Amino acid sequence: MDEYKKIHLLSQELIPIIDELDIKPKQIVLDHIEDCDACKSLYSNVFDFDNNFPEPEYSKGVEIKPLKKLAQFNTGLKLLLIAVRVIILFYIFYSSFHYIALESSREMIIASFQAGVFLFYLPAAVFLLVFTFTFFSKRWLWISLAADVVIVLLFGNILQFLL
Repeated sequence: MDEYKKIHLLSQELIPIIDELDIKPKQIVLDHIEDCDACKSLYSNVFDFDNNFPEPEYSKGVEIKPLKKLAQFNTGLKLLLIAVRVIILFYIFYSSFHYIALESSREMIIASFQAGVFLFYLPAAVFLLVFTFTFFSKRWLWISLAADVVIVLLFGNILQFLL
């Protein structure tokens, strides 16, 4: 294959992306276009297509909210995770007072509450933290982890002061 045919084949491949080429290869292709009628025709077709392609009209007054449904779903999942934690804590709190008579000692009620936290809340919190780690940002993970640590370690002590 002679030098002219090589440049001709390469020029045909590069004409559609001629604006993206470096200066030297672009100049070689433009020099070839001046000498070759087939490449000149291809270049004019590409040039005409680019010039005749309609520009999209964007309205400046309209704000596009990206992935609105996904953001709403994400917020719904966060609220669901909070609701699961609250429901489990409510169940533990209710069962601590309902199944142990109020005449029982404070220590027994608090021990029952702490046992419920470790029996029910801790496994659910671990599952919810893994879920949070998988689907949410690190910030939300740290907030959930801090809340769970406070609930598991300090909620019994807080309940002591309230009783």
